Amino acid sequence: MLKKLLIILSIFCVLNFSLVSIEARAGGGSSGGGSGSSGGSSSTSYSHYDHTGQEGPYSSIISIVSFIGFTYFVLQVKRYYSRIKAKEAHWQLKKQMQTLDDQDEFWNNERIKKAVKESYYKIQEAWSNQDIETLKKYLTPDLLDAWTTKLNWYEYQGKRNILKNIRLIEQDVINLYDSKNDDEDYFWVYIEGKMDDHMIDENQRVIEKNTDIFIEYWKFKRQGQSILLDEIKQEDEMFL
Repeated sequence: MLKKLLIILSIFCVLNFSLVSIEARAGGGSSGGGSGSSGGSSSTSYSHYDHTGQEGPYSSIISIVSFIGFTYFVLQVKRYYSRIKAKEAHWQLKKQMQTLDDQDEFWNNERIKKAVKESYYKIQEAWSNQDIETLKKYLTPDLLDAWTTKLNWYEYQGKRNILKNIRLIEQDVINLYDSKNDDEDYFWVYIEGKMDDHMIDENQRVIEKNTDIFIEYWKFKRQGQSILLDEIKQEDEMFL
């Protein structure tokens, strides 16, 4: 019985607390255009040894549970650090955005937040529904091509990514480029979100799932007074 419990705990640890997530969400949870942290802890414990001098199963269970707890702690610290760095980057950028807003209303912070929020929900819903026509309105042509290819690959594999209870927890503009040519303008946004993210097979069975909070960085390009998503980077790929 204890051996079975050890196996179950080990599998749970690998699948649910791996630093490499298995979620998909819009874009397949991957990065690219056209698309660590460290911590420490100390503890004192007493291990039970059987008559052969080897550690008993209870100590192994304690070790696994401790590892899960430590990994969860590291992930929480990492997320908090990313949020703080994003806030700092946004505040440093705020004065520049106010100056730009006086010259060009496109750079109004509240206006951008509203546009990003709309894009976030529309894009996630369209991805879940495999709605290419809607994605055309919110993605650059290069990113649309990449995502269409990925959705076609899912279809070939008999898989579909279903997203429900979609939430945008936090967003902040952290970087921008304002060119004399408006068509070259772009900005990066810190995105913190959460959703019920399920990958199902052709028999409607859930083969992957994730409900954790995630952090991504979205690059939007300007198109007139509108914005188009051009690139997504994962949390570990953006250094603020």
